[in-house]
Amino acid sequence: MEYAQVKSLKDLGYKRRIRDERVAAGFVSPFGLQARQWKMALEDALWTLERQWEAAIAEVRDRLHRNGGLTPKERDYAFWLLDKFGDRPRDWRKIEAIFRDEDLAGKKTELEPAGRKKVRHGLKRLFRRVLGKRPRVRKARSFVVDQQMYRVFMVGNRQYVAVMGLSPGKRIVIPLAGIHKLRGNLRVVLLPDEQAVEIHMSREPKTYPAGEEEAGIDLGVTEVLTDDSGKKYRPEYGQALQAMSDHVLDKGRERQKLWALYRKNRERDPGKARRIRRHNLGLVKQHKRHRRYRAWCENEINRAFRAFFRERRPRVIAYEDLSHLRGKARNKGLSRKVSQWQRQAIRERLEYLCHVYSITDPGPVNAAYTSQTCPCPGCGWVDGKNRNGDSFRCQKCGYEGDADHVAATNVKGRLRDQEITKYTPHKEVKRILLKRYWENHA
Repeated sequence: MEYAQVKSLKDLGYKRRIRDERVAAGFVSPFGLQARQWKMALEDALWTLERQWEAAIAEVRDRLHRNGGLTPKERDYAFWLLDKFGDRPRDWRKIEAIFRDEDLAGKKTELEPAGRKKVRHGLKRLFRRVLGKRPRVRKARSFVVDQQMYRVFMVGNRQYVAVMGLSPGKRIVIPLAGIHKLRGNLRVVLLPDEQAVEIHMSREPKTYPAGEEEAGIDLGVTEVLTDDSGKKYRPEYGQALQAMSDHVLDKGRERQKLWALYRKNRERDPGKARRIRRHNLGLVKQHKRHRRYRAWCENEINRAFRAFFRERRPRVIAYEDLSHLRGKARNKGLSRKVSQWQRQAIRERLEYLCHVYSITDPGPVNAAYTSQTCPCPGCGWVDGKNRNGDSFRCQKCGYEGDADHVAATNVKGRLRDQEITKYTPHKEVKRILLKRYWENHA
C-alpha cells in the first residue's frame, strides 16, 4: 500500500518512473511473479489508485457546488486546487498540499493566506468523508497481460491462448469458446464459482454521427426510461426488479428462520446445527441467483438504451440523477428496488452509448419537481397533488398525461434553464417555479 499514501500522490503522474526506479533497485516480487508480470501488476495498481482519487475529487467538487457557505474567492481557490486544466496531466502536488497544509497559490489567486488555509482544511475534511478505505484487492481474481505475455494458436477447430505463468518458459494454456481476434493487452478474469476463465479485451467501438435534436429521459423502476415523446422503453425491467425484490425478501425470511434454528441447536444438538450451517446457510447458491438477477436487469438496461439511441439519435441528452432516492422511499418494496437499482450499470451504459453515438452529455440536471410541474407552456403550475401514482392532472389548467412523460419533458426543459442549476436547493426550485407561474398569470 506504499503508493496509496498521501506522500506518494505526486508519483501517480509518473508511473513509468516508478517502474524504472523499482528495476534499478533490483526489485524481486515476494509473490514469485516474473519481471514482466510484476510490472503489469504495478501499473494496474497505480491506475486503480488514480481512478479512486479522481472519483473522490469529482465527489468533492460536487459537494462544493452544493456548499453555499463559501465566498466567491474561497470557491475559486478551492476549484483551482481541484481542477485539471485541459488535456494536461493533473498536478497531484495540489491535492497533496491539501493534506499537508502547504500554502500553494496560483498567479490569479486573490485569497489571503488565512482564507486559503480555511479552504484547505475544509477540503481535507471533505476528502476524509468521501475517500473511505483505500481500494484493496481481497481476492486475486484477475490480472493483465500484454502482447508479449501470451500467444494465440489453433488446434483443429479450437482456439487457445497460452498465458505466461510463474515458471519461466512455461505457459498456461486456456481453451476459448469460439474464435476471436485477440490483440493488445488482455485481462484474464478467474471465475471460481463457475469454474471458468474469461478473457477481456479493450476495443474502440464503431461510432456514429450525432443527430440534431435534444432529448430528455426519465429513469424509472417500472421501465428503464421514458423519453420526452412519451415512449416507454423496456417495461420488462420492472418485472426483473420486482422478481429480484421478491426473491431477496422471501429468501431473507427463510434464512432468518434457519439462523434461529441453528442458534437454538448450537448447544442442544451441535451436529444438527453444523449440518444446518453447512447445507442450508451457504452463500454460493445465493450469490449465483443474485448474479442471474443482476444479469437480467443489466440486459434490460442495455436493450432499452440501445433502442432509445437508435430511434432518437439526439445531439444532447438530459437526464435526472435519482441517487437521492437511495433508501428513502416510503414504500418498502420500492426501497428494495431502488437499493438494487443497478445505478452503476445505468451510468456505464449511458456513458458508453453517448460515446458511440457522439452525443453531448452535460451531466444530470436538477430533477426537483419535474413530475409535479405542469408542462404546458402557458401554465407551469407546481403542486404535489398534480401527480397521483403514474397519472398526472394539473390542478390549474386540467392538463392530463403520464407522470413519467411529464417528468421527461420537464427534464429536457431544464437543459436551458439558467435559474435552476444542478445544485439549486429543492426549496429554491419550487420558489422559482411558483414565481414564474404567478408572473405569467398576473
